Amino acid sequence: MEENIKIDKQSERKIINTKRTLSWIFATVGIVVILSQAIPLTNSYIQGEFQILKQKLMKDPLPESYKQYISNEFAYYDPGKSYFANLSRNAENVEYSGTYSYDPTTKKTREVVVDKNYNKDMYITIEEIGINNIKITPNVESSEEEVYNKYLKYGLAHFKGTPLPGDGGNSFVYGHSAVISFFNKHDNLPETIFTKLEDIDIGDSVSIRRDDNELKYIVRNKKIVSPEDFSILKTEGDKEIVTLMTCWPLGVGTKRLVVVAERL
Repeated sequence: MEENIKIDKQSERKIINTKRTLSWIFATVGIVVILSQAIPLTNSYIQGEFQILKQKLMKDPLPESYKQYISNEFAYYDPGKSYFANLSRNAENVEYSGTYSYDPTTKKTREVVVDKNYNKDMYITIEEIGINNIKITPNVESSEEEVYNKYLKYGLAHFKGTPLPGDGGNSFVYGHSAVISFFNKHDNLPETIFTKLEDIDIGDSVSIRRDDNELKYIVRNKKIVSPEDFSILKTEGDKEIVTLMTCWPLGVGTKRLVVVAERL
């Protein structure tokens, strides 16, 4: 009888210990699951608050269009056709034709060419920031929103009225950037690939493939400019350069992020 009582007590202790062990396991798993959600959510919240603080410190107010886009899953600020119309007017005032650029391949100066009829796709690679073989559509009519947005869905656009890469002068290429959140990252999509442009450094290499030629550039300048700064269209002496432009802060667009790369 006493032996049976001892066995029953041992069994009861085993059951109690098993229940405690299972309770600790379930509690630990629950805490891990909660933390796995809480940490990224907290990180996202802190980043969002920091972004709001930066926006409050901005001199220029946020565009109303940005406030509308920011609530969407796919959020970027479109500079708008009025901005590109102003760029177009200023591009017409830049005397590309009749000027000369130094050609590093022939080591001679040559006349800058503006070929508005060229229509073959080009491709850009900037390995240091993860931009690989992204399409550039040439001679995009950038004063028409429905036109340039159609091309920007698949990559970047070359600004019509500026020389093509390889033709001397200042080739102007632009694309969208997007708001980066913890859960939605758009910087690998062709439509917002220039989100990566913020990470580029002086000295990074830029490669543009046009026809069967690979044109090599090196980043010489990186700057933030106001939307009214149209000097970004000008050439720099007899240098052959490509100017890359997107909205800044990323996806906001109160200013412009401009990267200037010189042909090697």
